[in-house]
Amino acid sequence: MIPCYVGGKGMYATAVTWDVKTAVIVALEEGGMGCDTRFRYYRRQFPDMSTAELARLVCDPIENYDRDWPAWRARQTADCDDNERITAFFLERDTHFREEARVGIFCLDEAGFGSGVNVMRFIHAGKPILGIYNSGAQSRAVNVGNFLQLRMEYPKLISLFAYQAVDDMLGEVQRWLSVLPAVRS
Repeated sequence: MIPCYVGGKGMYATAVTWDVKTAVIVALEEGGMGCDTRFRYYRRQFPDMSTAELARLVCDPIENYDRDWPAWRARQTADCDDNERITAFFLERDTHFREEARVGIFCLDEAGFGSGVNVMRFIHAGKPILGIYNSGAQSRAVNVGNFLQLRMEYPKLISLFAYQAVDDMLGEVQRWLSVLPAVRS
């Protein structure tokens, strides 16, 4: 089973990204080829939640559901504002999720600065990335040329898949994982 980091637009994501990330996480869990590192971590905090419910939950900002957040926040003595505390907490957790992952799977439909930073972190670590974007969404404010540039500059690390339907995308995720024998755990 390949540990994956399923990413995409974070705090301000819409149903477009939530649906893709949730579907990928569920497919990983049910398909047996991979697992999302964030999902696996939070499964311990929410053992009775269904796979789909938990997959959707972990798409939200972690301070909204992480059961350790209130105690962590209470222990902080540094003079900083709530944004800095939340960021420090998130960064601590997210760094662990990225380091544990062998590959990244990113929904690029609403990609912004944060998605770009995370993609570059994976590139810097030499970890393969599958970028998924909806080929039919022409009105979005995302520059597809940026994805194409990354694939051209890092052809051994970046794979892109332009999907039209979620079912197409899920098959591609499974196919992509199956041709990555070097990253299997």
